[in-house]
Amino acid sequence: MAPVYADEAGFAAQQPARARLLLTLAISIFLLRGALAIAVVPPWQHPDEPQHFALVHVLARQTRLDLTDRRDLDLERRILISMAAHGWWRHYGEALPHPLPTDFGQVPEHISTTSTMPPVYYILGARVLKLSGVEDLVAQAYVLRWMALAIAVPILLCIWAGTRRLFGSWVAGGATLLTALHPQFVLFSTAVNPAVLVNLCGAVFWWQGARLVTGRPALVSLAILTGTAAVGVFTKRVAAPLVPMLLVIPMIAWGSGRLGTWRATRPAVVGAAGGLALAAVGGVIWFDGEVGRLTDYWSYALTLVWAERARDWTFFQDFSAGLFNSAWLRAGWLRYPAPAAWLTLIRLVVVAALVGWLVGLWRQEMAAWRMGFILAAALLAIQTAGVYVGIYMNGYGPQGHYLFPVFGPFMAMLWVGLHQCFPRRHRAYVTVSVVAFFAAFDLVGWTHVIVPAFL
Repeated sequence: MAPVYADEAGFAAQQPARARLLLTLAISIFLLRGALAIAVVPPWQHPDEPQHFALVHVLARQTRLDLTDRRDLDLERRILISMAAHGWWRHYGEALPHPLPTDFGQVPEHISTTSTMPPVYYILGARVLKLSGVEDLVAQAYVLRWMALAIAVPILLCIWAGTRRLFGSWVAGGATLLTALHPQFVLFSTAVNPAVLVNLCGAVFWWQGARLVTGRPALVSLAILTGTAAVGVFTKRVAAPLVPMLLVIPMIAWGSGRLGTWRATRPAVVGAAGGLALAAVGGVIWFDGEVGRLTDYWSYALTLVWAERARDWTFFQDFSAGLFNSAWLRAGWLRYPAPAAWLTLIRLVVVAALVGWLVGLWRQEMAAWRMGFILAAALLAIQTAGVYVGIYMNGYGPQGHYLFPVFGPFMAMLWVGLHQCFPRRHRAYVTVSVVAFFAAFDLVGWTHVIVPAFL
């Protein structure tokens, strides 16, 4: 049986031209806000920017790629001087040290090491710096911020494409627009940080997962998913949940009957498995000296540890609250939170969306979205479980951007859930209200948090 899409169910379907206009509007808003973030937030004021920039810079200065050469003490001294000039310690909430540290090793409580970080983001950033021809240190940092924004734009396109296939163009437009208006997402989409590349990998999973569960050609999607997972694993630990997602998405597609029989899809699965094996072998050959370093980097994620502090219920509560709050807005090095009243309203909105989904399950129109709901719930559950197993159980603090790889399914479920809380005849008013609320939250974030903090 052919898949049933939301537009065919008659749930506020959009004409193609209007749908494209809404996508263009969302991307334009996102680009404008991204440019504003780059202009307003001073250098080094996003989490871990100094050390990520330093490694990119070291690789960019090499005439021949050498991933074992990862530190330049003179560069670190110059970065620390620039950090002081741009008020880094003040924004961190500490007094400027005297004398000023001369290398990152003297401030280990603030700047972690990149000695074992996977190489993909840094090689890409180094290539961009070489092509830019920029020599000034701070100007190079801004080049990498613009690179991050360029990587982030396809995230919106993938969210649009995946959501549209599962829920129709109206939900796709809403989910993409809410993403474009999200303050913390735009801040991390303009940071010198490998996380933006992992977020793109997660968005590709949402898009290609949607193609698989709606019966599109399996070989292409499985190949893309496999390659994307490999890129994520060679980028950052937060991409670890992509590996179980790579296993779960085809299972959901088979369960729905959209992939046909095992006999029919076996070539695609074998091809994807072979591609993954070749990618692993190629990675080992290409990054010959990196095997030990990557093993060290991934070892803690592969070793199940339950830290002493993680056994404390208070830490669980603080971790969960911190994860939620910093996923919405906590600017700088998590030093500038959104107003408490707005975070309370956001919690109520998320709870309302969940209630809307539970209510909507009893409605006939939701039957067309069953596979979308299952896929979205599975991806959200895997990413969230990965955060709690890999971060919480090890006793580390939370950062909301760990959830950004599954922003597509989250925003789709949020949009649908809020509209399911009300009768269909009122949903035009609900649409306006939801967009207005998120626009107001974003405005409050800029006017009461980000701009006052940095200007």
